[in-house]
Amino acid sequence: MKLRKLVVAAVAAFVFAGATAALARPPLTPCQECRIAYNVCLYEGHGQRDAECLVEYNSCRAENACPLE
Repeated sequence: MKLRKLVVAAVAAFVFAGATAALARPPLTPCQECRIAYNVCLYEGHGQRDAECLVEYNSCRAENACPLE
């Protein structure tokens, strides 16, 4: 009986670890973070500060040596 519980626990742990690994994403690169911040800026500004968002985005890309898109 103890062996069966041990096997069930091991299988459950294996399935949980597999599910966790499948859901984990690689961390964002600084260039991806620049793009996300730019999109958020555009969305929150509602078109009123598009030029400011673009300046911040270009500055972020320059600081992180991002390639041209």
